[in-house]
Amino acid sequence: MEGIGNLIGGIGVFFVGLHLLSTALKQMAGRRFRLHFAKWVGTPGRAGLVGFVAGFLTQSMSALSFIAGSLAGAGMIQVRLGMLVIFWANAGIGIMILLAVLDIKIVVLLLLGLAGISFAFKRPRRLEALSQALFGGAMLFYGLIMLRAGAEPLAQMPWFESVLMAGHSSYLLAFLAGVLLTALCQSSTAVSILAIAMTQVGLFSMEQTMMIIYGTNVGSGAISWLLATAIRGTPKQLIMSQVLFNFFAGVVFVTLFYLENLAGIPLVRALVNSLALPLEQQAALVYLLFNWGGAVVLSLLLTPFARSIERVWPATREEEWSRTRFLRDDLTDAPELHLGLLAREQARLTCRLPQYSAILLDQIRDDRGKVLEALHASFLAVSKEIDAQSSELVSRPLSHNGLELLLVLQNKQKQLEAFEGLLLQFSLCCREWTGNLRSTFQGTFLQGLDFLLHTVCEAESSDEATDAEQLVLLTQDKGDVFQSIRNVYLSGEQNMDIRDRTAFLELTGLYERMVWTLGRIAALQLAQKRLAAGSKT
Repeated sequence: MEGIGNLIGGIGVFFVGLHLLSTALKQMAGRRFRLHFAKWVGTPGRAGLVGFVAGFLTQSMSALSFIAGSLAGAGMIQVRLGMLVIFWANAGIGIMILLAVLDIKIVVLLLLGLAGISFAFKRPRRLEALSQALFGGAMLFYGLIMLRAGAEPLAQMPWFESVLMAGHSSYLLAFLAGVLLTALCQSSTAVSILAIAMTQVGLFSMEQTMMIIYGTNVGSGAISWLLATAIRGTPKQLIMSQVLFNFFAGVVFVTLFYLENLAGIPLVRALVNSLALPLEQQAALVYLLFNWGGAVVLSLLLTPFARSIERVWPATREEEWSRTRFLRDDLTDAPELHLGLLAREQARLTCRLPQYSAILLDQIRDDRGKVLEALHASFLAVSKEIDAQSSELVSRPLSHNGLELLLVLQNKQKQLEAFEGLLLQFSLCCREWTGNLRSTFQGTFLQGLDFLLHTVCEAESSDEATDAEQLVLLTQDKGDVFQSIRNVYLSGEQNMDIRDRTAFLELTGLYERMVWTLGRIAALQLAQKRLAAGSKT
């Protein structure tokens, strides 16, 4: 009974440790980590090194491929460098497998005690996530130690030996078991380590373990593929590079496996067997060969591989719009220069607003609202980056004039976000109008809106205050004007359908709020021009 208790308890401790480790790593992977990550990945060599370390630390290719995809989608890393990160992260994950088969019980117990005390008492507090990660990793390894201790007696039972012998000829079942178990526990590393631990005590044959290892990697790729079904563009390219990495390597190594077993050609099994290592270390080397071999081959074939990926899953229009052009991550020097770049990025974002009126005036074709949706999502993405960088600039040594300008830019950004939200709501409401409403708005409101949006863009791009002053005059309180328009139109349309009447009131209300918000933006534009002029004198 003690053996069964160790077996079941070891599995439980293993997965609790895995959960603690993965949760802590997600907490550590915040925006600052992503910025540093993007900065470190500058050359192919550094990209491979960063991927190797990141793979070893995260032990999750699904999470890492999605992180790399989001960075590439935001334009923070090049797609091909992101692919190298993913290839070599697979190699880094294999180091955990190697550690798992070495005798490190004393190290595991010491780490379990020290990290457990730090995690329980939350000291030091700023390293709480790190202590949780170390404690989770130690629990993971201790679970394996318990598992081995519980599995040894099981391997010596006659009934289990007969079952094992019966399954020797069904390597395909072992492969499928690896795929399914990886899908269930979301970790190819975890399943591979468990399989190797079972091999160490004689529960699995070496051939079965090899097929389980191949199946876990293919299963990991299948999970990423399923998770990425709704993703498009550049992030999809990086996620699919991980999927294809696993699939291509799986096809190659499974083919080699059957050639070796059916045709008697000495290949992978013969290679690891010739090293005269313990069985569990041979199995760990198979895992390393799978991932290192795939990383080396695909790194050498990076250019044709990347071209094929880009053809099948091209970048989307939303991604192009979501990329910043002037913002920089390193704010350590010349904060006044970064303030100017921030203003230019905000101007570029403002000049994207006329595309909304172009859609409403049918100058841009928008089937089923896809362009409008992409326009809104990209506006929010760039706004988020502007907000984040302006918040970081507050702590930098700016001049008094620079601080005032930063405050104006922050306030203007809030007004731009509010205006874009109103503009989106107005655009969505316009989809509901009938022919009469469309004819009314097409010739008056929409043309006027288009003029205002182009004016705010010109005022933002110009160094002169004239355009901003004109916009202030155009957007002065128009409450009485809008009320008279409503009264005249509604009194002349006595037989208007209740739905059209409601839509008309809602659209004019939104239009009035947009004009009022544009007035606030214009006032802030004017303040920005005056501050900029003052700094030059």
